[in-house]
Amino acid sequence: MNHYFKNIIKLLFVFFIINSAADIFAQNEFWVRQPSPVHAHLSRCSFVDSLNIWAVGDSGAIIHTSNGGINWVVQNSNINSMIEDVCFINKRLGWALSNDFYGLGTIILKTTNGGITWTNYRYSDTTIAINAVYFLDSLNGYLGGSSGTIMKTSDAGDSWTRCRLEVSSFFHTLPITRFNFLNEQYGLAVGGVMDVAGTAWKTTDYGNNWAITDTTPEPLADCLYYNSDLAFTSGGDFEYGSSFAYSINGGNTWVDSNIGFFGIGRRVAVRKLNDIWVPTAFSAEFVRSFDSGHSFMAYTVPDTNSVYDAIFIDTIRGWAFGVGGAIYKYNNNLIGISNNRNNLPAVFSLMQNYPNPFNPATTIEYAVPITSLVRITLYDMLGREVKVLVNELKQPGTHSIAFTSDGLSSGVYFYRLESGSIIQTKKLVLLK
Repeated sequence: MNHYFKNIIKLLFVFFIINSAADIFAQNEFWVRQPSPVHAHLSRCSFVDSLNIWAVGDSGAIIHTSNGGINWVVQNSNINSMIEDVCFINKRLGWALSNDFYGLGTIILKTTNGGITWTNYRYSDTTIAINAVYFLDSLNGYLGGSSGTIMKTSDAGDSWTRCRLEVSSFFHTLPITRFNFLNEQYGLAVGGVMDVAGTAWKTTDYGNNWAITDTTPEPLADCLYYNSDLAFTSGGDFEYGSSFAYSINGGNTWVDSNIGFFGIGRRVAVRKLNDIWVPTAFSAEFVRSFDSGHSFMAYTVPDTNSVYDAIFIDTIRGWAFGVGGAIYKYNNNLIGISNNRNNLPAVFSLMQNYPNPFNPATTIEYAVPITSLVRITLYDMLGREVKVLVNELKQPGTHSIAFTSDGLSSGVYFYRLESGSIIQTKKLVLLK
């Protein structure tokens, strides 16, 4: 009988290992590491079609592919400082930005031959740092920078005029870090300062005037129009964690999603409306939503590298860029591996605790699709482990934890579920 019991345990263990390995393969291999010609960190990218993609970053790095990523070529930017942003409107015409003088003073780079050669000039106002560049066409473009600066050009950047921003007691002075336009008339801008606040702006009159449509406790790093009604923002900081918001009225008002993951949401990359990816930079994870940004789960980056930017050219082609020149290609062909459990992320879920905020007790529920070793850990805002709530083999089904706050002080905490390569995190608030 004892021998029979041991064999059963061995079979369960083998089953767990095989399924965990399949999960790791299916999850991590969404993004496949590609050869890179540089070791500099790559932080921003731009594309004009499935063949032509550029990425920029530290030490003046610019790389380009003209064949859909078969190979990447280093372009000479003629500068050594970090390139903050890049924007191409076709395979010949593009702009980039770099700051020097300890963050004050901006170099604007321009190419008319796809980056074979770049010319640069210093922006006239050396008291501000320009962080964002966005061109609608060969003539009309925008710059965003410190002290709530938005500049507009209608002559390809030969001259710039300052746009009018809604004046508030504080938020209109926050720096602008990203633009996105639905068309010439309607546009979004976001920005903010770490550990201070963030702001979302909108223009409805061709960029002449900008109104504040949202303020957040953390800076915003990206914004995206999906269509005339639906728009997204992402951001975060080390204390608050990653943030995401969506608008169903074209950016007039915003609804915050409680992501609850560590890191900073650097980019909103939409493969499909029910498949949104957000690279969280320093946490070496993507967060991914299957419900248009209402809830998220985490995906560990291959090689555990930090990813700073990601794009989807269409539903089957995507690219991501990060630390040490890392280039990742989205591999749609591997979706559906893991014994036809391609819906696993939608089933394996960590729910929001209730009540929240709470005192002295709350309930945490989580769903397990297969027999799995599950660990749920509580962390404080600094990422320090506070308590292990669950660490055992769990059967398929929905489970719950009755958690009490004994010995804990008031504040924000994160609880994190790990099972194989599946990682999910939520935020809870204790008010005593």
